[in-house]
Amino acid sequence: MSMSTARQYPMDFQHQVINEVKVHNRLLSDVAKQYGVSAKTVYKWVKHSETRKTENRGAIVSEIALLQQKITQLSQQLQAMAS
Repeated sequence: MSMSTARQYPMDFQHQVINEVKVHNRLLSDVAKQYGVSAKTVYKWVKHSETRKTENRGAIVSEIALLQQKITQLSQQLQAMAS
């Protein structure tokens, strides 16, 4: 099946399928059969969700580091004002 004719599944449906595999620890092939999706497609969804999770984690860690720097700067300014 070419990309132009590939079936598009709603995100809610994809999340439900991914949840069955990752949260309920079901076999990918069993989940694929139950939902009428190819095992290859389910594998891609699960793999993509893991990649997004890793990217999101990296962004959160970066944001925390920036906020910690800002807290340090503000604390120093507050101490300078109190002196």
